[in-house]
Amino acid sequence: MTSTVSRRRIAGANAVIFFLFWLSILLAGADKPPPPGFLLLALVVAVCAVVVYWRIPTYINWHRTQRPGRVWRVLLDGFVAGLLVALPFALKGSGEPSVTPQTSDYVIWFLVVGMVGVVNSMTLYFINALVVRAIPTGDRTS
Repeated sequence: MTSTVSRRRIAGANAVIFFLFWLSILLAGADKPPPPGFLLLALVVAVCAVVVYWRIPTYINWHRTQRPGRVWRVLLDGFVAGLLVALPFALKGSGEPSVTPQTSDYVIWFLVVGMVGVVNSMTLYFINALVVRAIPTGDRTS
């Protein structure tokens, strides 16, 4: 069934906006011109945008069906995604040979990036809940 607004189209818009938003934030904080390692950050954001594209239809479905525990699940999705993003950077090291990160530094790193994941997933869930409410029921298809 064809409709004017599909979940995939909404997911695609979310993924593009997510990518551009985070790339802009990272560019604003980067040296001018960005160092060669910035390409790794852009790649990580691109992978995250693909995950956003993949998860948004599920979030829309959970909202439409009022799935019990959905908000907690979205929160957990975000925290786990944040941990997965933080892991390769923790394994890579600080980049400064004279700096030896302590256990507390790693704990803080994982908690902060995990919470950024939570903010992202919850924001995406609630924005899409508003989007779905604004679309007439006949226009919501996969």
